[in-house]
Amino acid sequence: MTATSLNLAGSLDRRLSVPPRHPVPPRALNADELATLLRIADTLIPASGENPAASQAIDIGRYLDLALAARADVFDLVLGAIDQLKDVSAADMRAALKQMWADDKATFDPLSSILAGAYFMTPQVKALIGQPGPHRDPAGFEDAANELETGILDPVLERGSIYVSAAGE
Repeated sequence: MTATSLNLAGSLDRRLSVPPRHPVPPRALNADELATLLRIADTLIPASGENPAASQAIDIGRYLDLALAARADVFDLVLGAIDQLKDVSAADMRAALKQMWADDKATFDPLSSILAGAYFMTPQVKALIGQPGPHRDPAGFEDAANELETGILDPVLERGSIYVSAAGE
């Protein structure tokens, strides 16, 4: 099903229950912005044991784009954070982020969630933490019959059938 539907007047309306999917961020980050974002990411997610630092995760750029696209609503906030932190040295980045967390959670929260989301979406990190990702878990053949035996549909059957026209008749 698409994110739009045809209303009775013939115009297209956005379905509120299915927001439009944005596969790319509002714009690509330039090289300096990406470098700063990766320095921020490495401060928040440093290497630990066999887990790579954020910037070292295989294909992190692709997943950063997906995360930034998914949170296009805060893209400008993230760009503001990048601009604010671009001249902060690696040694001072942790303190600067800690200050942002204390003073500007409206920026820190989406920034950190985008970076963490991108990191944990990479297949390399998912494999390292044992996250299989989405997979089918179909119900067994007798599960439907077993569920019906619990009486879950009894109120519906007692109510009787109700017909609601999809065409609005």
